[in-house]
Amino acid sequence: MKKGKLSLNLFYMTLWGIPIFIFARDFFRLEDLTEIFNASTYKTVAFSFKQASISVILSFILSIVPSYYIAYRRDRISRLLESLIFIPFFFPVISTIVAFSIIFNLGFFKEFQVLYSLKAIIIANVFYNAPIFLKYLGEGMKSIPKEILEAARLEGISEKDLFFKIKLPLIMPQIFRAFFMVFVYCFTSFAIILSLGGINYSTLEVEIATTLMGSFDFSKAFALGMVQFGILTIVNSLGQRIEGYELKGEGDVKKVSFFTKAYSIIYLICEYAVVFTGLVFAFFNFYTGKISFKAFSTLFSVELNEYYPVVKGLINSLFLSGIVSALTLIFTYLILKNYTKFTNYIIFSTFGFSSAFLAITLVYMNIIWNIPLWILLVIGYFLTSIPVAYSFMYQYIREFPKDILEAAKIDGAGKRDIFFLIEFPILKNIFISIFLQIFAIVFGEFTITYTMQVGDIFPVVSLVNYSIASDKRFLESSALSALNLIIIISLFILSQYLRDREWKNS
Repeated sequence: MKKGKLSLNLFYMTLWGIPIFIFARDFFRLEDLTEIFNASTYKTVAFSFKQASISVILSFILSIVPSYYIAYRRDRISRLLESLIFIPFFFPVISTIVAFSIIFNLGFFKEFQVLYSLKAIIIANVFYNAPIFLKYLGEGMKSIPKEILEAARLEGISEKDLFFKIKLPLIMPQIFRAFFMVFVYCFTSFAIILSLGGINYSTLEVEIATTLMGSFDFSKAFALGMVQFGILTIVNSLGQRIEGYELKGEGDVKKVSFFTKAYSIIYLICEYAVVFTGLVFAFFNFYTGKISFKAFSTLFSVELNEYYPVVKGLINSLFLSGIVSALTLIFTYLILKNYTKFTNYIIFSTFGFSSAFLAITLVYMNIIWNIPLWILLVIGYFLTSIPVAYSFMYQYIREFPKDILEAAKIDGAGKRDIFFLIEFPILKNIFISIFLQIFAIVFGEFTITYTMQVGDIFPVVSLVNYSIASDKRFLESSALSALNLIIIISLFILSQYLRDREWKNS
């Protein structure tokens, strides 16, 4: 194995390892690892599993019917359903919190006291993560060649047996992948638990941040981080062991029942209703019942910016997102080109690290080495963005036609020529698409910035919006969420257009 291939993997591990090692060296006490195994920790772990498990099961159940619609219809509704995948990956969590805070304060929901309850957490988790099941199940069923299904029908198999004996086994890998992914996202949920659950609920991720920022018990926080890392490493390793089926062929297209179509439309409306709540209430004052643009003018006023640095937050977020997206894209391309048998495990093992814990170790780097916070933010965003970019880019880089590359090498082309004359012209739309997707993710990131408490020194838009929403200034918060939403949706639509264009050209 060439040293060059290992060096990138080692660099990524080192970048994660240095702040964690130094933090552990200075603060961690071995006895804390045993002391945290008490009733309080068990309760936190149990609740983390409980809310994640309920969210996963409900997300799966609610997504089955619209997934079926995606698989067997090729119309505008199916395309809109497929586009919901932007929610878990690109829709800012603060916009979700603002939207549900408004919704749960409306008359109907207020009577049921949904806000600051387990119900609020589950509803938000399901809204946020059900589209992942939608994508995996829909694509799984869509990839089943219609020849297989037609052959089974000719044998006289019923539709019920067709589903349970043929379709279900074939899409089981997709189901399990979605289960693991949604579980990890819900298990590490931070902002939703913090804002919609209130003080009565805490996951390991929230407990780590609370321990770091409340009692300043760094050793305990490190021990909790190790517990979470251990749990999620096991979960991720199980997910990595699942092998998919290589099914190639034209999927089946057929009519669906009225119930399937009606349910899918209702599901679509419910998801997009939450997305556009921030937009609606940016213009509609639900206290007075009048339409007003005042929130936008207030948002950029000197008076508001003295307390909530909206303009500076937007500029800083755009700046950070651009830098991180470029660095992430370049590094992910290089590590995929220098792929080893360990790369998958190295990249995806970092899913087990707490973002809150990573954030506090980076703050410590600022304390001992005086590294500027914006550079540490870049490092934090970079480390947490790599696994996502890796997932997005994997098939395009690893499955790039090797015969083209081999022919270029035979003709004497070097690595630089191969990239600029062959790979880049073919993959440029994919590169731009993934750049925009990572940009959108970083732009809406919250956990790292919240834990690092950079608001006074280097404010970013997600933290500013959280502060505005926390002070119950829903009009201004909705206006800022609307602005964020316009940016995110524009980036998503452009990235999808470029990706689809690449697919059509390939």
